[in-house]
Amino acid sequence: MKRNLIFAGILALMVLLDPLQILAQSRIEISPYGGYMFGGKLRFYEGDLKIDDNVNYGLAMDFAVATDTKIEISWSQMSTTARFKPYFGYDYLNADPFDVNVGYIQVGSIRELDLDNNIVPYGGMTLGAAYFAPQNSVYSDSWKFAAGLGLGTKIWITDKVGLRLQGRLLLPFFWAGAGFTVGTGGSGFSVGAGTSMLQGDFTGGLVIGLGD
Repeated sequence: MKRNLIFAGILALMVLLDPLQILAQSRIEISPYGGYMFGGKLRFYEGDLKIDDNVNYGLAMDFAVATDTKIEISWSQMSTTARFKPYFGYDYLNADPFDVNVGYIQVGSIRELDLDNNIVPYGGMTLGAAYFAPQNSVYSDSWKFAAGLGLGTKIWITDKVGLRLQGRLLLPFFWAGAGFTVGTGGSGFSVGAGTSMLQGDFTGGLVIGLGD
């Protein structure tokens, strides 16, 4: 149910951004990238969940809506290991480290500053979903609302091909009672209202321009 609500919110945001106008623009940029992501730590009532740092990869598509403004749709994922350290009194939740995929599906806008014909710094803000998908069947998947802030630079080698360097701050939000469920009995660990987890990444890759 929660996953459906998040996807509905992303779809509504895309509709509000007027996809027909976006697709009518002549310039589209596609950016496959890879880098390093910081997993972060989340404090639950019952203990701390630490997600290890690791390499990540992703894909971004930018659609020009003005000379210096683009709408961006992006996806990224990191495959890593997480470990839960319970507080005193919650030893029954103690478990071995487990593999987990951490990913982001985001929609937002970026503003560019054209210093010259080749170097284009930019900043952006996105909204969407974050997902935490444990590879151990003991834990259930968890989808959360998430926001992102980014700064980067595009270095154009030709009119159509260049390099893209970027740093992002990523914030998945965990509302009251949200967390990870353990086993079929429904036990698990949960957080308080309005808790956010701080993550981020540094990435680099190609940027390919399509159209004029």
